[in-house]
Amino acid sequence: MSRGVAFVILPLLVILSGVVCRAQCSQGAIICETFGSGPKGPLPTGITNFTYRSRACPDDGEYTVIDTVAGTCHGQAWHAVWEDHTPNDGRGNMLVVNASYKPSEFYSQKAVGLCPGVIYEFSLWVINLNNVLLPGACDEYQLRNPVIAMRIEQPDGTLINEVVQPAVARTRAPVWVHLSMRFSIPTSSNDIVVKLINKGLGGCGNDLAIDDIGFRPVHPDLSIRFAQSPDAQTTVCADTRLTLTVGVATGYINPVYRWEQSRDNVNWTTIPGAEQATYTIRAVKPGRTYYRLRNTQSINAAAVGRAQCSTESNVLLVDCIANAPFSLGADLILCEGTTQSIQPLEPLPAGTTFMWSDQSRGEQLTVAKSGTYWLETSLNGCPYRDSIEVESPNCRLEELYVPDAFSPNNDNYNDQLVVRHPGAFITFTFRIYDRWGSPIFLSHQLDQTWDGTFQNRPCTEGVYAWTADYRVLNPLHGEQHVIRSGRVLLVR
Repeated sequence: MSRGVAFVILPLLVILSGVVCRAQCSQGAIICETFGSGPKGPLPTGITNFTYRSRACPDDGEYTVIDTVAGTCHGQAWHAVWEDHTPNDGRGNMLVVNASYKPSEFYSQKAVGLCPGVIYEFSLWVINLNNVLLPGACDEYQLRNPVIAMRIEQPDGTLINEVVQPAVARTRAPVWVHLSMRFSIPTSSNDIVVKLINKGLGGCGNDLAIDDIGFRPVHPDLSIRFAQSPDAQTTVCADTRLTLTVGVATGYINPVYRWEQSRDNVNWTTIPGAEQATYTIRAVKPGRTYYRLRNTQSINAAAVGRAQCSTESNVLLVDCIANAPFSLGADLILCEGTTQSIQPLEPLPAGTTFMWSDQSRGEQLTVAKSGTYWLETSLNGCPYRDSIEVESPNCRLEELYVPDAFSPNNDNYNDQLVVRHPGAFITFTFRIYDRWGSPIFLSHQLDQTWDGTFQNRPCTEGVYAWTADYRVLNPLHGEQHVIRSGRVLLVR
């Protein structure tokens, strides 16, 4: 008969042997032990105090790693197991254990770097290798089956959780049974000690095969959706504003968030500043982009990017159609009385359509006066718009208008000598002289007009000389200094 319990070794192997995951492991597994395929030697030192034997039928206190179990072991007391539990792995291995005689702790191992408050799960698949037999003197007339206790402690020995698994019953044909336990660690530590204890007696019975050991975090569900659509995929035009938000499943309570994006759904990067339940893409870029969200408890905020510490949402897919971006260039100064054509500075793709602010559809627009002019293009149904401001000033600001005559006779018609100018002065000095060249009027502002008097006395009729000395800012030529002179006739 066989006599041992190796069930205890499971979680140990889970923590220490980082074997590549195969299909049977749970999604998000941190450690996944399938025992590989092909010839296999002993397990790494420290995992178990059992003795490794390369033979197919180990004795009490021994184990082997093998792809099949012969039905002839221990006088045909064991089932014949022709393949392991892992599907599609081609002569995959399982761990076969013949337990020792006395109940004992089989394993104690420290696991570090876990996340406080997160629920973790240990799981495995097991077969009771013993056939259904009548009890006898060997087993004291009580059939002995595997009974495994899984104990989780803090490093100081404080108990976190212990689960004594139900005995794995004997069957008339080999049956894989799934066992698991879940626990969370206290907020005071992120290190634990895992202990596996054999509660059953060996000698006759209590022999088993183990496969597909898993260790993973068990996070709450988290879902995201588009704010304007229930679909998981959307197609938009470039530069569209798009909002993503948390869906029905909200993940952790009072969490911290981290939005991520990817171009291939494999390599993910953090979106800077996207740390709320809602994320708005201000201008979607052309191409295909995937989005997902992570959240975790505030105590694990620094580890929100680690799969072990945070829950991960479903993925949303955004397909963005390129538009025809362009520029009309810088704002334009167009001298009064002139025209100019405006058009995109760069060539646009074939198939681009045009619509100008005056509803014309040509590739250019002729402008002649001040205003805002825009062009909207469309490519593959996606619009793009740019605008330009046109200013149409009087570019002949050096010109000044002074009347040839005026009549200050108090009839409210042409009583003042008014100087006119189309723009603004930087500096301005206007003087009037009598027939002997003496100044009789001085002004530094256009609104300071001459009423035909000097020292509050009416001047006589006649011709008076004037000079104007001023500086103006010409929109085309910059600052200009201008001196003008002339004569005006005063009539009573």
